[in-house]
Amino acid sequence: MTEWTKKTATLNTGAKIPLVGLGTWQSGPNEVKHAIPATGRAKNIGVSNFGIKNLEILLNAPTTTIVPAVNQIELHPNNPSPKLVAYNTSKGIHSTGYSCLGSTGSPLHKDPVLQEIVQKTGRTSSQVLLNWGLQNGWSVIPKSVTPARIVANFDLDGFDLEKGDVERLSGLKDRFKVCGDSWLPVKVFFGDDE
Repeated sequence: MTEWTKKTATLNTGAKIPLVGLGTWQSGPNEVKHAIPATGRAKNIGVSNFGIKNLEILLNAPTTTIVPAVNQIELHPNNPSPKLVAYNTSKGIHSTGYSCLGSTGSPLHKDPVLQEIVQKTGRTSSQVLLNWGLQNGWSVIPKSVTPARIVANFDLDGFDLEKGDVERLSGLKDRFKVCGDSWLPVKVFFGDDE
């Protein structure tokens, strides 16, 4: 047995799981959620795709000892989730945006408001969208596999959107999620983020 496989967390059922690879173990989320803090090794945790309903369940659970430091959620001008972001902030939970560029071929990139801001700033639509998230106080995690786009995504120094442009992007009327929950075995999005 290697050294890392000797280090385990004990689940409610008494089963022991290795501390490495917890995310791939076939135990219920509640078992893992409660076992990790019990080891004393978890100082911060993060959650992903937790709406207000699920955050309230988590935060009000008597076994919850660590408030999540971050909630990773889909954030872009067509899914700004103002109620969820405000709720996260009120609980001291940082919001991190994924799918912040919409998606490949997203109608967001053709939006006239975004295109007007792109023309005005001389920046790419991706750079404008990333700055929109950053200027709203969120961390952003864009996905790209193209080296030139990855470099461009980091080229945000000295570039800020005007406050009015941030507000215009936040006010786009079309709403859509890139990543819905229809493919999951359970519903995770309850519409409590707008």
